[in-house]
Amino acid sequence: MSPTGHLAIGFATKKYAPEIPVLVFLIAAYAIDLIYFIFLALGMDTFDYDPWSHSLLMVVIWSLSAGLITFSFSRKMKSGLVIGLVVFSHWILDFIVWDNLPIYFDETHRVGLGLYNKIGFSFTVMALNSGTVIACSIELSMLMIGLAIYIIYLKKQRRKKE
Repeated sequence: MSPTGHLAIGFATKKYAPEIPVLVFLIAAYAIDLIYFIFLALGMDTFDYDPWSHSLLMVVIWSLSAGLITFSFSRKMKSGLVIGLVVFSHWILDFIVWDNLPIYFDETHRVGLGLYNKIGFSFTVMALNSGTVIACSIELSMLMIGLAIYIIYLKKQRRKKE
């Protein structure tokens, strides 16, 4: 999924751990792709095979790590759990839209529902077609819903302070 859909999760989950800045949620939602770019630069992941960043095994490890780091700073179990789940949500969204996510370090075991392939969208062949329009509509709709949830949360917080 593009950053738009992942960021929607970051905005929408802010209300579950109010003490954590929204920027941390946005980074957590996109953390797997940030890790991907690091491993891509190091030659450990490639454009078509990314077990160090996107395999189910490693995403569980990255999610647990993010949760533990958050807990160590906040001393709140709920905060660590929420951030860990936001990091893991990246894999769930990618599972829905892609069909080539590794489960662990074996190229033959890949999973995914492949929504983007089914609607005719491809990052490698960027074209203005119905698949691109549908994919962009899904992503932007997710972002709008995530932002709406965040804005409603902010308004409720302001009312409580008044």
